[in-house]
Amino acid sequence: MSREDWEAAQEAEEAAFYRECEWKRIERTLSVLYVRQRLEGDSVLLRQRVDRLERLQQALCGSPEQLSA
Repeated sequence: MSREDWEAAQEAEEAAFYRECEWKRIERTLSVLYVRQRLEGDSVLLRQRVDRLERLQQALCGSPEQLSA
């Protein structure tokens, strides 16, 4: 394995780690927002936040076109 291959592998591993961290942060935030929706009702601002985070989650799954919606 050349140095370039090793660096590419390390960068891919680091990117995967950061995607996982971002995914977990989004999941925690969405869980709180879903509870707020259930308790407080479905306000426009709350729905917009949920939609934005759900689109971001879809982009992390490999559907970047969701970000433009």
